[in-house]
Amino acid sequence: MTKHIMLLALLGVLVAGTAVAGDYAMGKAPTSFRGLAWGTALEDVPELLPVKKSGFKNTYFRHGESLSFGDAAIQSVAYYFRKDRLYRVGVAFSGRANHFLIKERLLSMYGPGRTVGSRYGWMWPEFSIEIDYDDDAGSGGLYYTYEGSIE
Repeated sequence: MTKHIMLLALLGVLVAGTAVAGDYAMGKAPTSFRGLAWGTALEDVPELLPVKKSGFKNTYFRHGESLSFGDAAIQSVAYYFRKDRLYRVGVAFSGRANHFLIKERLLSMYGPGRTVGSRYGWMWPEFSIEIDYDDDAGSGGLYYTYEGSIE
């Protein structure tokens, strides 16, 4: 009897571990965005300029940023810093066609993700990618977020 209980407990642990591991994306997490590695110091990227609008503290942009993401047209790219280190990038876009093109590119790079409400995304132990689209506004956003420790 004890042997059966131990076997069931071990089986339960293995199944639980597989379920947790199954929540993560299949491909490797990106280590950078457009040449900027996660954790890059703000002082090392002199071409970044602060967003001057209220509510955008620690948010930067680049003049001359490419406004394409694969085959999709995008509106802007924002670089977010915490403790003066790059930890997040946001990409704004409009139109359902661009949403489709961006999502298809990400699927080809990282495999299937997960849907949570209107959001679709990929998770790794210290990183996530999320794409969202608002039908009423006709626009969406793509976010790359480094969630690990920033020294």
